[in-house]
Amino acid sequence: MSVFQFALLGLGLGGAYALLALGLVTIYRGTGVLNFGQGAVAMLSAYIFFSLRDDHAVPAFVAGVVTLAFAALLGVLFYLAVMRQLRNSPVLARVVATLALLLLLQGLALVIFDVATTSPLPVVDATPVDIAGHPIPRDRIVLAGVAVVLAVVLAVVSRHTKIGLAIRAISDSEKGASLSGLSPVLIGASTWAVGFSLAAVAGVLLSPIAGLDANALTLLIVPVFATALLARFTSFGIAVAAGLVLGMAQSALQLISPDGEWYTWLWSGPGRPQAIPAMVVILAMIFSGRLIPTRGEVVRGRLPISLPPRYRVAGPIVALAAGLAFVYLARSAWLSALVVTLAGILIALSVVVVTGFLGQISLAQVAFAGIGGLTTALLSDDLPFPLVVAISGIVAMIVGAVVGIPSLRVRGPSLALVTLAVAYVCQAAVFADGRIFGGTGFNRVVTPSLFGHELSARAFAIVVLAIVVASGVAVGALRSSTLGKRALAVRENEAAAVVAGINIKAYKLGAFAVSASMAGVGGSLLGFQANVFAYERFSVFESLHVVAMAYIGGIGMASGAIFAGLGASGGLFSQLLSTWGADGYQAVIAGGALLIAIQLHPDGLASLGHTFRDRRRRRRAAKHGHVGPDPGASDSSPFTSRTTSEEKEKIS
Repeated sequence: MSVFQFALLGLGLGGAYALLALGLVTIYRGTGVLNFGQGAVAMLSAYIFFSLRDDHAVPAFVAGVVTLAFAALLGVLFYLAVMRQLRNSPVLARVVATLALLLLLQGLALVIFDVATTSPLPVVDATPVDIAGHPIPRDRIVLAGVAVVLAVVLAVVSRHTKIGLAIRAISDSEKGASLSGLSPVLIGASTWAVGFSLAAVAGVLLSPIAGLDANALTLLIVPVFATALLARFTSFGIAVAAGLVLGMAQSALQLISPDGEWYTWLWSGPGRPQAIPAMVVILAMIFSGRLIPTRGEVVRGRLPISLPPRYRVAGPIVALAAGLAFVYLARSAWLSALVVTLAGILIALSVVVVTGFLGQISLAQVAFAGIGGLTTALLSDDLPFPLVVAISGIVAMIVGAVVGIPSLRVRGPSLALVTLAVAYVCQAAVFADGRIFGGTGFNRVVTPSLFGHELSARAFAIVVLAIVVASGVAVGALRSSTLGKRALAVRENEAAAVVAGINIKAYKLGAFAVSASMAGVGGSLLGFQANVFAYERFSVFESLHVVAMAYIGGIGMASGAIFAGLGASGGLFSQLLSTWGADGYQAVIAGGALLIAIQLHPDGLASLGHTFRDRRRRRRAAKHGHVGPDPGASDSSPFTSRTTSEEKEKIS
């Protein structure tokens, strides 16, 4: 089979990329939101369609109408219930909301449907059609053609209809468009409905070609973002062209043998073709600096509060004592879950440092943990346990510093895209490549030993507990130090921080390096706990799950990482759900809880105690006629509302 024929076979995949990208562009033009849940919508819609058609004998046309109606209604409800409330919130809140949607839909699919990968019967005729002497299945050509036709329709609507002109007006100035009588709510609901409907079409038409797979369809969001980036989230025509080209290129690369010249290793072998679109995202952001256009919108909300630790001595002592008691009282399964929870706390602390303190949205923290786990698997046979953990942290730190380079040019959703792409590349092209371990696909990790004695499960748990408590103390001290206060200044207002003399480049690279090192140590400990490098533990979904749990716990506070660790996959909460026979509901609970938390209490569970104390203090002050400012109120200065005047002087 020739390269040209392989490229033509990629028309189906490219058409799906194009349809999903059209939905992304539509949503962004209407509301300014990058929907990370677009692939999950396609996935759930595909399961609904094929369940109706194949399992319940519903006619294909009726199943298609029901699926499209479901997708459109889901888009309207999600916008009205969540995104409308967050439309003037900081970028972090809107990004996390769409991540919550992804987790929720992924969890619902796991609970409702049999998500084993299948190849459903074609939706349209798959009879081969001769193109330049090569037989190409008709369904691939139809999928690409549908994308082209819909792009033309959307372009015409955008330029020559009242609603299209209204969407363009809102993207330029939401306030001005509102004053002119245009309804941002109606337009927002419409664009989300259209965007989700396009995702449904893509999922239904692609599944017979590429297989009905919950994870694969959800992760289509990475190459789809590459497609939308090339279109600058504005051009429907470029989005379709870019999607078709990426799909055809990805298909053609599968023909290259990994046994050729040494340099073919870069783009051949397991996961390499799938990682090409992710590399497009990374390189485009590094060299262009900005491909996501700015919008005329007003941001009134604030970032999650970041409070210094209140119990700097008593807190670690209590945590250590409670951990030791659990270690000696827990059974084997719960002890293993405790170690996973502790490692999850360490990885969540890395999220607190880079995102909570510095405001850099990183979705690659679990990928950094995977780098640490991979390093551990390669070195554990030859080096002592403490040295392996230290080297794993250093290797992850170097990778983190390199990944942090794009943060010097982009931030907000652009940086989230870059780090998501990094996580995807690590999962698809690094962790799953068995050639790293000599073709076995995995490598065992020896049982850790200390001072010549092999550590039992309880002894290892105590060592992990000590590492995590020490790391928590260090992160708390960082928040209270001058470095931490300057990092918060960078988070709140980079321009003001530069004026204050803060070297924001050094802070960004330093935050990525330090946080990656912590995550790498966490990944190393997970490797020693499982006695094997299990790359499934370091997937993109785990990265998103950690960010979700950190946000629920309190992404701006070190103590918030405790709640995140409790909710880690395979941790104590997972073990509790397993005892109740409800372990499959964890993603649903995480996504649903995040959607609630982001609207009702975005500061996280860890800040509840501080919130109650502040309310009591204000009530007492009000009785005496002294009413102070609301500590949660928005502040126009470059410092958080909980930064004291003395701290501000130290920063300067």
